[in-house]
Formats: sequence, structure tokens, C-alpha cells
Amino acid sequence: MKKLLPFFLFALTVLVPAFLTGCSDSSGENLYALHCAGCHPGGSNTINPAKTLKTADLQKNMINTPEDIVDKLRNPGPGMPRYTEAMIPEKEALRIGSYVLKTFK
Repeated sequence: MKKLLPFFLFALTVLVPAFLTGCSDSSGENLYALHCAGCHPGGSNTINPAKTLKTADLQKNMINTPEDIVDKLRNPGPGMPRYTEAMIPEKEALRIGSYVLKTFK
């Protein structure tokens, strides 16, 4: 048992924090899954099917950049909740915007 103690201490001090850091990944994909995918699974729109996150639909609504998507998060239309900067910080919101534009063609 005493021989295993150093291994367990190593695991607690090195491996566990590394694992937890990986779980809190703030990539655009993970942020999208957390905040958006409930109503926009796969880039669709469960509230208004005509307004998807596909490039053509976004362009029809003058949404062409990550900043445009952030503006929509901050000032949404009917049926979409408003996401303040306190809810989704600017840097994370821009990651979501970039992810949407790269992913849903």
C-alpha cells in the first residue's frame, strides 16, 4: 500500500487537474453545444425552420461575420433568448460565431 501512495498523489496533483481543464474546454464547438445546440441542432432552427445557421440563410439576414453572429446573440429577434456579455463573454461569443460560419455551410 505504501508503494501505491506516490502514484495516487501523482494522479491527484497532475492528472486530475489536467482532466478537469479539458472538461472546461471553451472551444467554439463546445460553447455552441452548451448555449446553442438545444434550439439549433446541426445548424437547424427548431423555432423558425426558415432561419437556419446555414450560410445562405445567414446571408439573407445580413449575417456574414462572427461579429454579426455576436450581435444576433446580444440583440435577437422573436423566439430567441438574449445572451448578455455576462452570460457569454465577448471572446467566447466570437468563438461561437467563428464555429457557426466554418461548420454550417
